[in-house]
Amino acid sequence: MSAMNTGLTGLKAATSHIDVVSHNIANASTTGFKKGDIEFGDLVDSNAGKTTPGSGVRTQAINQSFLQGDADMTGNALDLRINGSGFFAVKDSSGNTSYTRDGSFHVDKDGNIVNSLGQNLLDKGGTPLKISGTGPWTDISVDDYGNITAKDSTGADTTAIQAGLTNFPNVNGLKRIGDTQWAATTESGTAITDAPGTKGLGTLTSGELESSNVDLATELVDLIVAQRDFNANSKSITAGKEMIQTVINI
Repeated sequence: MSAMNTGLTGLKAATSHIDVVSHNIANASTTGFKKGDIEFGDLVDSNAGKTTPGSGVRTQAINQSFLQGDADMTGNALDLRINGSGFFAVKDSSGNTSYTRDGSFHVDKDGNIVNSLGQNLLDKGGTPLKISGTGPWTDISVDDYGNITAKDSTGADTTAIQAGLTNFPNVNGLKRIGDTQWAATTESGTAITDAPGTKGLGTLTSGELESSNVDLATELVDLIVAQRDFNANSKSITAGKEMIQTVINI
């Protein structure tokens, strides 16, 4: 029974491993996606002696890799890539703020700078960015420090506005709330929000997006390893069942 229970913990761990790798592979082309890395640990009986074998394995944590992805050129002025540390702060219609490395934005009919989910891009003070004047807006330009300018429907220059960036002392403490969005927690620490290029925050590049940091070749190899782990633990359970049946028959 001990062997079967140990094999069962291995099956659960291998299943979690497959889930994490599969999610990484599914988002290999998702802008701003950050891959997950699973961490395992031994299950040990604290009352057991030094020579007693462990009780199996368990998933200790699913960590997030915030390594920067490659540049994907788009030519769209409001497609923004962060060079270095930080996240875009975005706010939804309910007033909830989340953080993302997906810098794909556009101007809505009212002049608000929003993403595909309709969330507003925020400045360093937490205020939604809105282009002045009347639309449609043309000649939109964004410099390295997030300063956004354009011309309105009359040809007049709009008032300059500036996107903000936010970083955290412990980015691995952020809670993933979507494929490319995170929420602050007590574990992530106090948010550091300011203009791009200040307080250790990265600068911006207009006309580019940050691609996923998933390496497909690595993930496919990892998937094979996870599947073999699953099969090996399945066989150990089958072997344990056969041993029990043999004892019963005796």
